[in-house]
Order: sequence, then structure tokens, then C-alpha cells
Amino acid sequence: MSEKAIDVAGMKFAVQLFTESFEAPNGPAACTSNCCRHGVYLDPTERDRIMARADLIEKYLDETQTNERDNWFDNTEEEDADFPSGNHVSTEVYNGKCVFLDRLGRCSLQVAEKEECLNRFSLKPYYCVLFPITKVDGIFEYDDLCSGDASCCTAVKADGKKIVEVCSIELEFALGGAKHEEVLKYFRNNFSGTKNQETLKNA
Repeated sequence: MSEKAIDVAGMKFAVQLFTESFEAPNGPAACTSNCCRHGVYLDPTERDRIMARADLIEKYLDETQTNERDNWFDNTEEEDADFPSGNHVSTEVYNGKCVFLDRLGRCSLQVAEKEECLNRFSLKPYYCVLFPITKVDGIFEYDDLCSGDASCCTAVKADGKKIVEVCSIELEFALGGAKHEEVLKYFRNNFSGTKNQETLKNA
């Protein structure tokens, strides 16, 4: 967990989100799907939502994936306060990658959403959408899972757009439009020029 956190819009954010950039010019927009190879934790309600659409999802699996639904999830529930139900389960790893990652490095859940004209992110799990941001002990922070391995998700201390700016889609999804705007306004007002150092001292 980050040493410092800032309260904005009734939530907590690691200072790093406001001060660091991405190694690759486009950050997550240049995604290489490396993070997806590990599988992901998700709320049991998200698993149930996916399973309710299993027939639809199977249409978008390829030969590197499995349509054996019993092999999609490790259903061992573990306590985790950062999930709505207070527990998490996980997707399985199949052929060295998340069971829902196809041979082209695409998430079959996201492909299904698009091809079937479903609401955006109605199938893809919360923390998959949010990556490379995560929430730990209630604090939104940078997830260093692929740091140094995939340039698209490696945060660095450099000039350029900061994580909070680059990950606009991810944060708007997690926070909602109004709170997302509050966070961006806070960033613009406090993390430019000399204000940056003053904010860091007071965080």
C-alpha cells in the first residue's frame, strides 16, 4: 500500500497517480495484454453475471481457450474488503493465460460485449477494467504487476501526462462522471509547478 494517500471526492488516492507517467507514450492504450496472463480476482457476483451469459461468451472463444465452463473459475472464496460482497474468487489460467484471453491477446468478455451490443464493461470484471490502477485497503493506487515487464503499464517519474490523466476511462468507470471530474479538478489545481511540491509535503 502506498505510504501517502490524498482524500478527494470522499475517496483516497495514492499520490503516485498524480505525479508519475507511463514509460510508453500511450500508456495502457498501447496494451500488450501481459497483465491478463495471470488471471484476475473478481467478486462472486461478477462471476455469476459472466456465467449467466456463458452461451453468448462461448461464441467468442477460440482454439486456445476452453468451453468447459467448470474450468473458467477457481471458485474458492476468500475474504477481501475491497470487493462489494466482501469476498473474491478468481479466473483460471489456461494455456498460460487467463481463460478469457484469446490468441490475439483480446479479452473474450470485452469482445462479446462489443459484438453483442451489450453495455460497455457489463461482462468484464471491475479490476480488469481498472488496471493498471487497483484499489487496496480502500485506496486507489498504481498496480505494479507488470512494471518493468510491459512498457504500457510501467509507471515512471518523467514529464508527460500523469497516470490520473492517462487512465481517464478507467477512473471514470470506477468513480462515476461527477467524482471523476472532481479528481481531475483537484489534479489541475494542485499538481502543477510549485504547487506540486507543496501538496506532496502536506499529503
